[in-house]
Amino acid sequence: MINKKHFSIVIAITIVFSYFYLDQMAAWWCHENISESYKKIFQIITEFGNSIYYLIGFSLAFLLFHFFWKKPEWANTSGFLFASVAVSGIVVDIIKVIAGRYRPSELFEHGNYGFTFFHIHRAMTSFPSGHAATIFSLAMAVTYFWPRWSLLAWICALLIGISRVVINAHYPSDIIAGVFIGVFSTLLLMRYYRIKIPTHRKS
Repeated sequence: MINKKHFSIVIAITIVFSYFYLDQMAAWWCHENISESYKKIFQIITEFGNSIYYLIGFSLAFLLFHFFWKKPEWANTSGFLFASVAVSGIVVDIIKVIAGRYRPSELFEHGNYGFTFFHIHRAMTSFPSGHAATIFSLAMAVTYFWPRWSLLAWICALLIGISRVVINAHYPSDIIAGVFIGVFSTLLLMRYYRIKIPTHRKS
């Protein structure tokens, strides 16, 4: 079994390494070598990491399953999926404001790189990635509820995470941090949320 403390330390070291040695190189490479036509494709892919779609969808699903269709297990599942996206999103938004990290666009246009701390302007809210947190929290939840779809969920999550770097919305370390928050916030919810083993869960 993975020691969570040790794993967290490894993730922290990876983020620091990426910040100093990988982030700027990756950002400049994508900026200069990936054509606009390819970026448009990844712009479509990246939209699947937008939390608002999932928050609305899962809240509506919860209401329908709970009040209209009277299927408590599905309502429970929908509620958990909503919570996994919401909790990871709240954590990300708090850290974004505190960190105040410049986005890659600031590097290209003004040479700004690093953290300014306590900013709400979009150009200074790069760390961590909200899209990565959203989609990896869902991948973790899918792994629990529908194990047979877990590989597809992780592949899609990885592709969406990569898309954020390709379109120069984030640095790699932003994605790594978002992945960590998404996965571990969902794992914590699994521990404290009242999850019933759903009968629709397929192994």
